[in-house]
Formats: sequence, C-alpha cells, structure tokens
Amino acid sequence: MDDFIKDFVQCPICGNEFTYDKVSSTSIKVSSYDLDLKPEYREINVSLYSLITCPNCLFTFQEKDKQNIVDYVNKNDNFIKITQFLEYIKTIYNSEVDNSFEKSDEFYRDQLFIATEIYSILGQTLEVIKIMIKLSWYYREKNDEEKELGILYYCEKLLEKEYQNFSKEDDFIFALFYLGYINYRFNRKKEAARYLDYLLKDYKNSSNPYLKAAKNLRGELR
Repeated sequence: MDDFIKDFVQCPICGNEFTYDKVSSTSIKVSSYDLDLKPEYREINVSLYSLITCPNCLFTFQEKDKQNIVDYVNKNDNFIKITQFLEYIKTIYNSEVDNSFEKSDEFYRDQLFIATEIYSILGQTLEVIKIMIKLSWYYREKNDEEKELGILYYCEKLLEKEYQNFSKEDDFIFALFYLGYINYRFNRKKEAARYLDYLLKDYKNSSNPYLKAAKNLRGELR
C-alpha cells in the first residue's frame, strides 16, 4: 500500500465526495516504451489508476482533470446531457465501482468506455482520442489485436476529421504521429510515411517526445 496515496474528490454531477487511490510518484517506474510510446511499467500499471468513477452516479473522468472538469460540465447543456447518459448507464451497468488500489483490469476497461462517451459530450475530442488509445493499449496487453486495431481504426477517423483544428503545437504533433502510427499498424506504409515525413520536416526543432518516436517509426518503414 506504500505505493499508493489516498486522495478524495467531489463529483461535479451529484456532489458526492469519495476517496480514490493513486500511484505515488516514487512508484512510477517505466522499463521501456513501445513504438507508439505506450509505457511498459515495471511493477504497477499506472494507467489503471488514471480514471476515477463516482460510486453514486458513475460519472467517470481522468484524475488529471479533477481540478477543472467541473468547468466543462457546466458549459452549455453538458450537465443535462451527461446526467441523461449516466441515468441510462445505471440501468445497464451492475458492476461495483472500485477506485482502490485493488481495481481490476475489467473495471478499468469499463471506465474507459464510459469516459469516452462523457468526454465526447464535453466536446473534448482530443481527450476522447487519448482515452481510446488507452483502450487500444488495454486490448494490446490482452493480446486481442482485432479489438486493438478496431479501436485504432476509429481513432484514425477522428484524427483525420479533427487534427487540422488542433491549435496547440504539441496536440498537432501528437495527431500527426498517431496518424502515421495507425497507418503503419494497418500496413499502409506510403500513408504512414507521408504523415511522419510531414511531422519530421515541419517540427524538426521541437523537443516533443513524439518527434523521436516518429524518427524511430520512420525507420521501421524503410
């Protein structure tokens, strides 16, 4: 239990205050990275604890967003839409919510699915993509390539539609890299090279870690 810190948060939907466990910074140990920078953790799978779910209403969000998620919830009619979605989820989902250090892989998978829909309602397309990429990692770890590639295919469609609207340089780099990576995974080498070459030419002076990853991936295409 020394590897975890107990924290608390108030749900922005129902107001319920609850505790959750998060990995202490000293216990985050990465042994290596895959081609797409998926971290391989030595002991504790840190990704497993990146999502929090309210035990009362099932509102699910990324732990890193705990300070500002309420601002997105209160925009426009997001609150009503999320409430309606959660009411539906509660009619079909009967598993016990677990935000503890003993959280199962299966509950984490369920959190990813719920969070994908919630961030979509919030209009956070980039976060939807990042959450779905974590879902693809889940299936990679389970050696289920068919489902992994199915998730990546959907990510590709979202990226193709939205990446030119990303105003921040780091977000644009992330999008170009993953468009290259996903094409690589589907053996579309010409398309993969096009995105990676664009990235390496126009952002060669950036310190973004996806630049180094793009160089390594480009080498796999030769």
